[in-house]
Amino acid sequence: MRKGEEKKQEILRVAEELFCSRGYEETSVQDILDVIHGSKGGFYHYFVSKEDVLKQICAQRAQSSAALAGEKLAGITDPMERLNLALRMAIPLRLEELTFLSMLIPQLAHPETVSVRTVYQEAITDAFAPLLAGEIAQAAQAKAVYPVTENMEQVLLAILNRCWLSAALLLSSRLQNRRRPDAGELLDLLKPYRKSIETLLDAPYGSVELLQLQEWDLLADRLQARASGVYGRNYK
Repeated sequence: MRKGEEKKQEILRVAEELFCSRGYEETSVQDILDVIHGSKGGFYHYFVSKEDVLKQICAQRAQSSAALAGEKLAGITDPMERLNLALRMAIPLRLEELTFLSMLIPQLAHPETVSVRTVYQEAITDAFAPLLAGEIAQAAQAKAVYPVTENMEQVLLAILNRCWLSAALLLSSRLQNRRRPDAGELLDLLKPYRKSIETLLDAPYGSVELLQLQEWDLLADRLQARASGVYGRNYK
């Protein structure tokens, strides 16, 4: 890695640590520079703004999730189980993302951060399209699904991006009101997305699983605990 790229990655690493520990809104560019002992000129050589930093962190998160999905697929032979894993991993609402989500979810509800959502969704699409295309092809070959058209991965990722954002906004709304989102609300939210994917894949009813209820319950509990504690200021 070249020196310039090393410096950029250091800024991203430190910024993510500060965003997650202090909160995005409470962290300034100067706070980041104070940790890395850098200059504003050096910062703006790599980034347009603090929001640009968050966008690039989201893009890296998407790439890391796709790589992790590839690792988790190793050893799984059932084609539908593999496909469901790929679909779930493209939805960034997982316990392993808890710290990052504690910071990000409050920002997603802000109109001024719409571009962050867009960048994250595009990054998820770019990162997961090859993986999902392969899993759809394998499932189709095994006659577990019968995709209605080619390049189905792009269509499914558009649905998945709408799905996870809707779920994230539900979480944000409930946490703002100090309410715990329950599994029933999630099931109601997921139903049209799951049904759409099953229809497009011509998959058996109920065979597609987008979020696991047990993980959702744990995630909601832990986000609620953080929203009431050190992260509470982000939900005011």
